[in-house]
Amino acid sequence: MGSGLRPICGRVMACALVSCGLTLDGAAAPPAEPLDPLQQAVVDSLAFPERTTPRDLLDAAIRAADVDALDASLGYVGRLVEAIDKAGADRFETLAGLGGGFEAAALGRLERKLRPREPAFGKVIAAIREAAALRRRDPARLAEAAAALAAPTAAARAAAAARLAAAREDALPALVEVLQSDAPAPAKALARGLVRDLGDAARQPLLEWLAADDVAHWPGIFAALAASGADDIDTFLLAPAVVADTPPEPRAAAIELLESRAAVPPTADEAVARVAARLDRTLAPAGLPPVDHLRLEPVTDPRQAAAAFGGLVSGSVERFVWNPQARRFDRLNLPPRAARIQEAMHLARDLMALAPQDPAAIRLALLARLEATLVFAGDPATALDRIEPARLRDAVSPPTGFTADVAAEVLDLAVTHGMWEAAAAAARTLEPDGEAPAAALPPASRKALVRALAVPDAPLQFAAARALALAAGAPPYAGSSRVVEILAHAATSTGIDRAIVAHHRTDVAQELAADVSRFGYEPVVVADGRAAILAARGSADTVLVLLGGRTIRPAPLETVQFLQQQGVGSAPPVLVVVDPLDDDGRGCFLEQLLLKFCDVSGIAIVDRLDSFFEPAVDPRTGATIAPPRFPDSLAQAAGPRAVDPASREAAARARLARAREALALLARLGRRGQDVSAGLRPARAALDDAELHQPALGLLAAIGRAEAQQALLREAGRDELPPDRRRLALAALEVSVARHGLAVTSREIIEAYRVYNRANDDETRRAAADVLDVIEAPSRALRPLSADAPPARPTH
Repeated sequence: MGSGLRPICGRVMACALVSCGLTLDGAAAPPAEPLDPLQQAVVDSLAFPERTTPRDLLDAAIRAADVDALDASLGYVGRLVEAIDKAGADRFETLAGLGGGFEAAALGRLERKLRPREPAFGKVIAAIREAAALRRRDPARLAEAAAALAAPTAAARAAAAARLAAAREDALPALVEVLQSDAPAPAKALARGLVRDLGDAARQPLLEWLAADDVAHWPGIFAALAASGADDIDTFLLAPAVVADTPPEPRAAAIELLESRAAVPPTADEAVARVAARLDRTLAPAGLPPVDHLRLEPVTDPRQAAAAFGGLVSGSVERFVWNPQARRFDRLNLPPRAARIQEAMHLARDLMALAPQDPAAIRLALLARLEATLVFAGDPATALDRIEPARLRDAVSPPTGFTADVAAEVLDLAVTHGMWEAAAAAARTLEPDGEAPAAALPPASRKALVRALAVPDAPLQFAAARALALAAGAPPYAGSSRVVEILAHAATSTGIDRAIVAHHRTDVAQELAADVSRFGYEPVVVADGRAAILAARGSADTVLVLLGGRTIRPAPLETVQFLQQQGVGSAPPVLVVVDPLDDDGRGCFLEQLLLKFCDVSGIAIVDRLDSFFEPAVDPRTGATIAPPRFPDSLAQAAGPRAVDPASREAAARARLARAREALALLARLGRRGQDVSAGLRPARAALDDAELHQPALGLLAAIGRAEAQQALLREAGRDELPPDRRRLALAALEVSVARHGLAVTSREIIEAYRVYNRANDDETRRAAADVLDVIEAPSRALRPLSADAPPARPTH
C-alpha cells in the first residue's frame, strides 16, 4: 500500500526541505517578529520537553500557529520536514499517520497561516493529506476492518466500524462483501448500519458498481441499496428483476428489493416503458447535474479560468467510478455531461437488455450511446473532428444496421433534448461515405437536417448544412436556399474574436472599444441597436456585444431579444453597459433595467468604471489591489469558456476551419448550378486571408456575376501577390471566363491593357500579359488567327 506514492512523497519532502531551509537560514530569513506575553508563554511551553517525533513536531507547529507565533511554527515545520525525510522507507506510513492523527481543520489552519510565508509548505500538507487518503482507502485495510466486524470483542468491532466509517464511500466494497457473505448476523447489522449512515451518498457509487456488470456482487449491492434508504432507484432494479438471463440469486435479490419498496415487478413491456421514460428525463437539459458552486471563485485571470471554475472550464461534478482491477472506487471531478452519461449509459444498457420493440425506446438508447462516444473523445469543441465517421455510424446503428432514417430520428431526438453536439454528430453520419458514390438522402432524413438549420447553434447549423450540401441531391428542395445562407455566414469567419460596441455617445463607444481590444477582441463600433444587430449577424466571429443601457432604435431589451433570435450562428453574450450616474435623479433607471433582464440568460449588466477593464492600483505604492472585473462578468454571462484563452483559441480555429470548408462547399454547389451569390461578399473578404485564399478563389470562379469576375481580375493583377497565389488567381479567372463568359466592363479591360503597356519590368509585363490572354480568350475563339499573323500586342 502506498508504494506508488513514496517516490512522490520523497520529491515533495525534498523540495519542501530545501525551501524551508532557505527560509529558516539566518542570512535569508526575515527578522523575527516580537511576541506578546501570551505568544511567548505558548512558545516557551512547547520547548520542554523537547519534541523529536513527527507527530509532536506537527502538534507544536499547529499550537504555535494558533497564537500567530509564525516564526516558531516555521521552525517546527523545518524540523518536521527533516524528520519525515529521515524516515526513509517508512516515509509513507509517517505521512499517513500524521494525516490520520490530526483534524483536517487544524491542518487547514496551519496551511492557511504559513503558506504566505512559505509557499512550499502547501506541498507538505498536500502530501500528508494524500497519504492519509490512500491509507484510508486501501482495499486490504478495509477488508481487514470488514472482517473484524465479526470479532468476538465489542471493542474490536467498534474499532473496525470506526475505521470503516472514516472511509465513507470507499468502504462500500468491503461492506458489500459482508452483506452478501455468510458473516454472523451482528456483523451484517453493523455493515447495514454503516451504509445507512451514508444515506444518499451511497446511491451513486452503488449504482455505478451495479452498471459495471459485476453480477457476482449484485446481491450484496442490492442489500446495500436497501440499507442506504436511497430514493429513486426502482428504475435501476427493473432489468435485473425482469431479464430472463439474469442469474437466479441476483434476480431474486432484485425482486425482493423491489417488493420491499412496495413496487411490484412489472412485465417486460412495462419495464421498457419505465426505463425509457427515465432515460428520456436523464438526457433532457434538466438531467445535467449542477456543478459544485461552492468550488467556484471569481475569474480574476483569464488564464486561470478553469481553476476558478472548479478545475474544468465547464465546471465539475464529483463522481465515483468503479475500478474493477483495484476493486475500489476512484473519486473523479467530471464535467456535467460526463457525469450525466454515467447514469444514461446504465439506463441504455438496461433498456437494450430488455429487448425493446418500441422504436422510440431504441432511439433513446442510440442517443445515449452517441453522447457517450462524444464525451469520451475529450474536449467537446474538437471531439467531433477526432472521431472516425465509422464510429459515429456504429453509435447510431440499431441491431439491424445503419439506416439514414434512424440516424435522422436520432438527430431530431438530440435537437429536442438540447444536445447540440450529439445532433451535429448525427448529422455527420448522414454525409456520404468518401469511398462510396453519393446518393440522395431520403426525404425524411433531408427534412430532419433542414429542421436542424433552425437551431441557434453555429456548429450544428454548419453540420446540417454540410450534410445537405453533400447528400441532399439536386435543388431546389425545401431548405436549399437556407443551406446557402448558413454556409455563407460560416464563410465570414477569419478566426479573430469580434466584439460589437453599441453606444449612443461616440466618445464612450470609442473608449469601450479601446478597452475591450486589450483583451484580444477586434471591436466594431456602432451607434444604435439596429446597427448592433446587423453587425452581429454579419460575421460568424461575433462572440461578444457591449450594449449601452440607453441605446435606442430598438431599446436594449428588444435588441437583446433580436440578437438571441438571429437566424444564423450562435447568439453572442451581451454586456449591457450602464453609465456611472444612470440612477442619479433619473427614476431608478438601473433598478428598472435589472427587472427587465432578470429572466434573460446570456447577459450581464455592468458599469464602465475604470476598474471594470483595468486593475485597481494603489496610488501610493503602485501595487495592484484588484484585477479587472471584465473577465468575471463575461464568465458569469457566457461561462468560463468565453474568457479561457485556450477555449477561445480552439473556438477561433474551429470557426476558421468551418469558413474554409464553407467556401469550398459553396463553390461545389455553384458548379452544380445552384445560386451561391450570397457567398460573394465573404469570398471577396477572404481573399486577404492566406488560409482562405484558395477556396475563396474557387467560390468566386463558380459565381456567375460580374462582381465575382472583377474581383478575380483585380486579384490576378495585384503586384504584391506572391507568385503561387497569383497563379491560382489567374487559373480561377480562366475558369470563370470559360464557364460564364467575359463579364468584366470596358473600364477593367482598358486598365489591364494600360498595366501591360506601362510595365517597366519583364515580370510585371508577363503577369499582365497572362491576364490579357485570359480576357482575350473568348474573342480569339471567335476569330482564329493564322499561324504567321503578327503578335496581337507589342512585345518590346
